[in-house]
Amino acid sequence: MSLPALKDLFARHRARATGLWRLGQEPYRTVFLEAGDIVFAASTHPLDRLTHLLVERGKITQAQLDYAMANLNPAMSIGKNLIEMGFITQRDLLDVARAQVERVVWACLAATEQVPTFDAKDLDATTVRLPFDTAAMLLAGVLNLRDRERMLEELGPLNQVVVLEGRRHQELTLPPDLVKLPGLLDGSRTLMELSRESGVEPFRLGAFILFLREMGWARLHELPPLDRRALELALDPTEPIITPTLPEPALAPLPSLFAEIHASQRPTTNLEHLSEALDQLGPEDELDGPFTPDTSRVPLRVEPALPIQHEAEGRTEGPATPSQAEVTPGSSRRPWVLIALLVLFGGLWAGISWFRRPQFNIPAASRGVEPARTTKPTVPAPEAPPPVPVQEPEKQSEPESPRPAPQTPPVQKLETSTVPSKADRLQTIIQGDWKRAMVQGALQRKALQGRWTLRLEIACQGSTVQHATDLLKAQDPDLFLTPMAMRDGRTCYQVFLGSFGSEAAAKAAAKKLPAPFLAEGNRPKPFRVAQIPDRQ
Repeated sequence: MSLPALKDLFARHRARATGLWRLGQEPYRTVFLEAGDIVFAASTHPLDRLTHLLVERGKITQAQLDYAMANLNPAMSIGKNLIEMGFITQRDLLDVARAQVERVVWACLAATEQVPTFDAKDLDATTVRLPFDTAAMLLAGVLNLRDRERMLEELGPLNQVVVLEGRRHQELTLPPDLVKLPGLLDGSRTLMELSRESGVEPFRLGAFILFLREMGWARLHELPPLDRRALELALDPTEPIITPTLPEPALAPLPSLFAEIHASQRPTTNLEHLSEALDQLGPEDELDGPFTPDTSRVPLRVEPALPIQHEAEGRTEGPATPSQAEVTPGSSRRPWVLIALLVLFGGLWAGISWFRRPQFNIPAASRGVEPARTTKPTVPAPEAPPPVPVQEPEKQSEPESPRPAPQTPPVQKLETSTVPSKADRLQTIIQGDWKRAMVQGALQRKALQGRWTLRLEIACQGSTVQHATDLLKAQDPDLFLTPMAMRDGRTCYQVFLGSFGSEAAAKAAAKKLPAPFLAEGNRPKPFRVAQIPDRQ
């Protein structure tokens, strides 16, 4: 049980018990209950005594207290002696007595180790009875708790929903930051959602809900287990996604001249490109007459070209030689136009074959006239079959060497073979790189097997860890982190300090920590490294 005294005192209040509720042996604290209400409290602890509170609150000085103790009237109490001596008033005594009862009750609520006892009996008539609002006193005591781990363990997971029972809470005067909480407790919101909507810190909200539950004014219902990974993503800040550099796209290889010649052997039928090519010709590029392409010169198959002589109807002139066809009157740019048309229709290979023919007669007068349909090719004298042309593009084309696949730069990985130095671990925590801090903590934990270390705290937020680091910066701390799985599905950080040869050495180091680590509710605890817990 995390807070046995708190649960037992609330149970006595709910049962309307009357008697003496005591915690501890010597020194001890006693709470006087009457019908469940707190009417008085006494303590033998030095810090709870009336005389200490009078000096602490500035009602009297230490010199006045020493004088009064040396001149006490044994027939009267210390308080009445001080009033008779004129050091305090009756109002001062009443205020300090009420503060004494509150301090005793709040100290009992925060007790974690001692189990209380109860003596059920009627109170004597001589018992002092002070007027208290018991519910308000208990609420203030629960809100003053500083042991976050114990309180959250007693409360349970944060995915619970709260449902109020009755309207007793309306009789209670709440602090300003908690006033709007009762209106949200309709059973439709979890504790985390209540904290977000109301703006109340989760630990303070949990303390208030724990008070309502122990008073019997509210019920808590746990929802199905949370998705642990989804909760971590919801609570942790979004981290930038680091992706490797994208490889540059592979450049397309430029086709060689022989590859273009080989591709030009295929017939071209793209009339749109032909139209665009013709539209780009200016008036100075026009031919002397309408030009009709000679389809007999376009090879449809890869065959050896044969010299052909054409005869046109109505021709009166002799056949023209290839040189005469090239030197026909017209524009000086006509050879380029002919080459372009030959590439579009027949390809470069057909053009080369055309230039290699020994004789190619084109009647000069037949330009613009439809060639005769009954043309007969004149076969040259040699009867031997022409040699089969060698596929030069395939032989002379250089094979393209395969390009190596682009190498993706490897993603940088955390070093997991060497134990990080103290400065590296401290710098990682200051930078807030929690994933790397977990890896470094695991390596340090493995390296310290057989030794002792000191756990400073369990923190579920990175800012809490960094705050503890700031408090220890002046001491050049040897810090490392390990994870702890909480009961509510969260993963928090255990903050450890140093490496010690024994438990006594770790406890001695705990006494030298800064004051915030030694405040009430903080419990630096030594652990053997091999026995560090991973779960709550």
